[in-house]
Amino acid sequence: MLSMIADWIKSIATIISFLVIVALLVIVGAQVLWPTPTIESISAPESVQKWGYAPDVLAQKISAETRRIARNAERDFDVAYPRQWVGIQTVEAKIPGSDFTVRSAAQFISALLNRPSKRVTGEITKIDNSFEVTLRISGGESLSTKIISNNDRADSDNIVMKASEIVMQLTHPYVLAASLYNAERGDISSNFAKTISLLDYMIENKKELYYAHNLKCNVFLRLYKIEAAERECNQAIQIDPANWPAQANLGYLYYELATKGINWKTGVATEEAKKNCQKATEQFNKAERKHPLRFLYGNWARCLEVLGKPEEANRLRRRSEE
Repeated sequence: MLSMIADWIKSIATIISFLVIVALLVIVGAQVLWPTPTIESISAPESVQKWGYAPDVLAQKISAETRRIARNAERDFDVAYPRQWVGIQTVEAKIPGSDFTVRSAAQFISALLNRPSKRVTGEITKIDNSFEVTLRISGGESLSTKIISNNDRADSDNIVMKASEIVMQLTHPYVLAASLYNAERGDISSNFAKTISLLDYMIENKKELYYAHNLKCNVFLRLYKIEAAERECNQAIQIDPANWPAQANLGYLYYELATKGINWKTGVATEEAKKNCQKATEQFNKAERKHPLRFLYGNWARCLEVLGKPEEANRLRRRSEE
């Protein structure tokens, strides 16, 4: 009898152990599949530390700022790049003497699988009336920027902001690009200089090329640089024909061109406008096969009416109301 109870307890313990291991594997696996950068160390001069920004505090501040960047980027991703998961976990600031963590286990497994590290190190140095911020991925690329010093606490805040952008540019540039785009499109006078500069960096360094070209198409559409927008959309489609946002953007571009030759009161359209509506409809159809374009049904329906297809236009409008 005692032997049976002992065997039963062992079986229960085995099951519990198995479940715990599975849970840990899921957690660790998620960290490996969706890694977030880890700040190992950032040295800071005394002029920064005197404001209470010791290296560990500085790392935590940068961590919090990268979280804000990711949250701001998130608004753009459902439409701009649906295949890419956007994490908004806080960047972990690894302080010497810390215990072994789940993220540490993820990094260990990541190393075994030969996946690239996202550990960030660097230093901040004071040179005359400016700070130089240099950060690097361990064993990989590095980036630097200079910040003019005001000789007050604003220096520390500026360092955190710039350092956080560098961290994201090194590790997840597409997230920073989306965040900059969302910030700049809120300014009606913006020329999207920051967004374009980062997208150029991504293209030159062959990082997230589909997203870079697709977002650049979006930017040029907003600036009404039609030829440039068309070129960027087509490049994105060439890179990944199975992804729908660039096709939807290209369709919207042709719709915008069509509107220049349509009198909406009379319904009269030029031949050029009809050709552009036909092109828009073709692109919308391609994108629709992969993702419902409810946000574009109204524009699509207008083009269908121009093309003499009122029944199809009405069906689209009814679908938009469902």
